[in-house]
Amino acid sequence: MNSRSSLSRVAVFWFCVILGIVALVYLGFKTYQVADRPGYDFRFIWLAGDLWLEGINPYGDAYEPAGIERISQGHVPTLWPYPPTWWIFSTPFGALNLYDANVAWNMINIVFVVGGIMLLSNAFVVAFPEKNAKLTARFGGWAAVVVFCIVLFLFSVLEATAILFSVGQTTLFACFGIALMLWARVRKLNWLEALGLALVLLKPQIGLQYAVLLLLLDTRSRLTALLAGLFSIGLIVPAMFTEPFVIFDFIRNVSNYDGFTDANLPLSMTGIRLVLFEFLGTDIGNLAAAACALAAIILTCAGPMRLSRSQNPAIHSWQVISLSTAVIVAVAPLHIYDFVLLVVPLPLLFCATRLGAFFAVAGAALIWRSENLAALTRFHDLDVEIFPGSRLATIGAILFLIGVAMTVAQFNTQDP
Repeated sequence: MNSRSSLSRVAVFWFCVILGIVALVYLGFKTYQVADRPGYDFRFIWLAGDLWLEGINPYGDAYEPAGIERISQGHVPTLWPYPPTWWIFSTPFGALNLYDANVAWNMINIVFVVGGIMLLSNAFVVAFPEKNAKLTARFGGWAAVVVFCIVLFLFSVLEATAILFSVGQTTLFACFGIALMLWARVRKLNWLEALGLALVLLKPQIGLQYAVLLLLLDTRSRLTALLAGLFSIGLIVPAMFTEPFVIFDFIRNVSNYDGFTDANLPLSMTGIRLVLFEFLGTDIGNLAAAACALAAIILTCAGPMRLSRSQNPAIHSWQVISLSTAVIVAVAPLHIYDFVLLVVPLPLLFCATRLGAFFAVAGAALIWRSENLAALTRFHDLDVEIFPGSRLATIGAILFLIGVAMTVAQFNTQDP
């Protein structure tokens, strides 16, 4: 009987490994599919890098004419809205032709996916040794491998992942940065946590939320935020050789970007901006919506009513980073492809109660294929052409947040 049970556990372990392999193959296939179709958003990055290499400021009037001249097919970017910290990341791609750069970009994104989930899996087993032992006994193998393979598989089949690879978005830089922050925080490596935050700040609407949160926590967290700020300033310096006041050019461009494309209109976005527009017909804009998300993060993670109160530093790190990430996805003004960020709290759900797991699974079910579900049910504004699944995705994100919040709260009553 024991022998049969042992064989069963080993079989389950290797099944999980196969899921991980399938996920890697699938991600490789998605990269192959878009090899000759540079993504909508990646074109912005490539063009900016190309101009910076020539000593031209991409925030100026030269950006659109250069795009018309250098991009012969498909979307031509007309405004560069990313921060000048992207200089060091965009110029290597600008040194290649657009199609080779696109392949390199997607391969690097796969590295970020694998590396980020490895960091999350390791941080999980370090922070939760009892759950690690239970998973090892249940699956007949290393718990970190099991967690990695399951999370990688779930990530790979997420609709947001496919959209992200198709459009060439930058969210995986932030996703890897958050994973690095959490792993380093669990292991008390301040400078690596700061480096992770600097990566997240490449997407300021997400990174600034974490930076403010860290400033409101303990002294070590404030030091981390300060180091991340210094890293970010260092990343800006190369762009200043082209234009000394480049930061003001960036602010000007980003302030004009809210309604710059239909994808940035409220019904094509998620979170509080969409909810208020649906119910009140009022568009509060991305800045006010981001402020609402920050207020929700402070309330749940740092304020007197916070849900993250564990006395165990490693578990508290999981509470703070997981809950703040789930809040950002549910409340902040994002696009559906940004929902890849939900990979961060996913390992924590191995500790979920039945009720917490129910809410998380219910939310994930809506998020998993929100665009397909919206087309099938027609549960969306019929005038929305870009991301009509945003309504369903927002509902799913709120349910997922409830599941994460319930999981986080249970650790407050446990001994450190």
